Amino acid sequence: MENFFTQPINIGNLKLKNRIFLAPLAGVSDIPFRRICQEFGAGLTYVEMLSANAVNYVNAKTLRMRARHPSEEILGVQVTGPTPQELARAVEKLDQENFDTIDINMGCPVKKVVKANCGSAITKDTEYMAEVVAAVRAVTSKPLSTKFRIGFDKINVEDSALCSVKNDVEMFTIHGRTAQQNYSNPVDFKKIGDGVSAGKQEKSDIVAVGNGDIFDWESAVQMQKQTGCDAIMISRGALGNPWIFREILEGKVLHPTCEEWLDVILRQLQYHEEHYGDNVPTTRMARKYFVWYAKGYPGCKPFRSKLQHVDSLKEARILFKEFAATLPKDLVRYQGLSFKEAQHIKHGYDPKYDMDRKLDRGVGTECME
Repeated sequence: MENFFTQPINIGNLKLKNRIFLAPLAGVSDIPFRRICQEFGAGLTYVEMLSANAVNYVNAKTLRMRARHPSEEILGVQVTGPTPQELARAVEKLDQENFDTIDINMGCPVKKVVKANCGSAITKDTEYMAEVVAAVRAVTSKPLSTKFRIGFDKINVEDSALCSVKNDVEMFTIHGRTAQQNYSNPVDFKKIGDGVSAGKQEKSDIVAVGNGDIFDWESAVQMQKQTGCDAIMISRGALGNPWIFREILEGKVLHPTCEEWLDVILRQLQYHEEHYGDNVPTTRMARKYFVWYAKGYPGCKPFRSKLQHVDSLKEARILFKEFAATLPKDLVRYQGLSFKEAQHIKHGYDPKYDMDRKLDRGVGTECME
């Protein structure tokens, strides 16, 4: 039986090799991380979420975030903004750059982003949402998509889907929680399915994507079967686990051996050094990746503690090699556990959750205020 996720799919005139996408994760989806996920089979990746204001006012950091590596065959860009006019201005600029598809972020729950009337705040009013999508659609002919949640503080997913489809997007992605819910609330497959159905009733060839709580092959299948989505988008499930793309494409549980695990970590470290250099600031940027990778083997907790204080990539390499040398090369990561179970080990630490919800960090917020 053919694996649903391995089938190619078109977003407008853009042909993708499969139906497994990497989300545009703020503070995470940089070139080194994207390259690793692409090598494991991600059919579509995006740069980190951009602020329309930062794009319009030529913010230096945002310019760097828009870089594309020569090895990246297909790359999308995601942007959010405080008004339809600001978003349209930014998309006009991005339309001229080296991106294959453009996405409007209407789902980011970070407080500073919402306060600036960006991200998930856009979906509070579906008439306003429609105005936003129409303004952006008018300035780009590239495949356009929206990403939103099942609601902000109340469920309005069907209206959000219809706003997107009626304003001529080629794809929409639904995250199965409201903006007010946190990760302790499971994704609502039924509500995602309601949004998928509403969009397809309006436009049968719309590409509907499901997002949220996809940690392995089993949860990917569950998302697709229970929602009827055409593709899936991986978010937290890829943090420290780029193997998830290969697992879903191969249709079986896949955890690396210690030797394979170390090889991928060292490769991402190499990509990081090639792109950023090896110094204290760029190493501190990489610490979150170190922590995500440093899970799934005996003795990880004190090892993670050491990694949170490294100040050079060289030092990180040494620590990873030393730790790997204490383990059998053929020891399988998370042996006996699914990745989802392993991610929820008691006292586990997720820097992405801290960045988004506890520390209230957004992308380009210096230009939003």
